[in-house]
Amino acid sequence: MNQNPDILTVYHGTISLIGSVDVSKGKPYKDFGRGFYVTQDFAHAKNLANRNRLLEQERFKQKFSAYVYTYALDMNVVRTFHVKEFPAADIDWMRFVLSNRSVRDKNHSYDVVIGPTANDDTSLVLKSYFSGLYGDVDSERAITIALEMIEAENLPEQIYFGLNCALVSLSQKGSVRKI
Repeated sequence: MNQNPDILTVYHGTISLIGSVDVSKGKPYKDFGRGFYVTQDFAHAKNLANRNRLLEQERFKQKFSAYVYTYALDMNVVRTFHVKEFPAADIDWMRFVLSNRSVRDKNHSYDVVIGPTANDDTSLVLKSYFSGLYGDVDSERAITIALEMIEAENLPEQIYFGLNCALVSLSQKGSVRKI
């Protein structure tokens, strides 16, 4: 079977049943800004859904379900939008994440951003950075220390959509999986 390398299978883990995707429904203070995120790593999507399920159950003292949606992502369509790609968790990626994690929505003009995911361990490093533990916030030294503290090679890739019109590159595959 000859598969098209420009069509990727991606996943979105959530505690919500999604009728239609709306980027404005995304959570604030995220790596690339408020939006809709997918990953090629099923286990990562599943872990995020389960993590959010547990957090919400603790917060609201009631049961929640977790789901993983599967999508086909057409990279040819993605490339028609304003895209920023980070091939690795380097200092430019770290500055970008820090910039977006410090504002409610997003701090850039990109429609789609592709790059490593700042995981829970990274979140602890970012909190330490913002508290000044590594030196003056925004200093080269503090950013470099924060970058060294994370295990960048272990961070799964994520794809962010900041505009609803960019979602035209996604089409749902099959039914949603309850996990």
